Amino acid sequence: MAMPLLNVNNLNHFNPPAAEEMELIQRSIILPLALAAVERNRLDLDRRARSLRAIFAKAADLIIVQMRTDLKANTRMLVSRGIAVCVNSGTSEKLSYRYNCRGFEEQIDFTSTYIRNEINIMISAYNAEIFSKNIRPTP
Repeated sequence: MAMPLLNVNNLNHFNPPAAEEMELIQRSIILPLALAAVERNRLDLDRRARSLRAIFAKAADLIIVQMRTDLKANTRMLVSRGIAVCVNSGTSEKLSYRYNCRGFEEQIDFTSTYIRNEINIMISAYNAEIFSKNIRPTP
């Protein structure tokens, strides 16, 4: 089925993404990488015997659940706005992604250092969210 001419000739379809949409795109790149890092660290916790292992494991489990929820929500928002993101290429120094925002295509390149820093910032934010809740211990 052909696309109606109204949609083909609509210049709004080929505008670059707004700042909020760029944040969604960046989050769709960083969040899965951060989730993979937390899941990997969670598996490492199971292999090591530590006195506080259960606490760290529970915190990791809470972060994983929240990250998965946020990833689903972010993906839904991207789809609803007509945005697709995919890996273009990668080296040890640089990762390249392509996005299509309602017909506007562009490539984004990130250095590995930038990706690592963003992953650390994201994981720290999730940690802070967990430990900032006012939970009183039961007597």
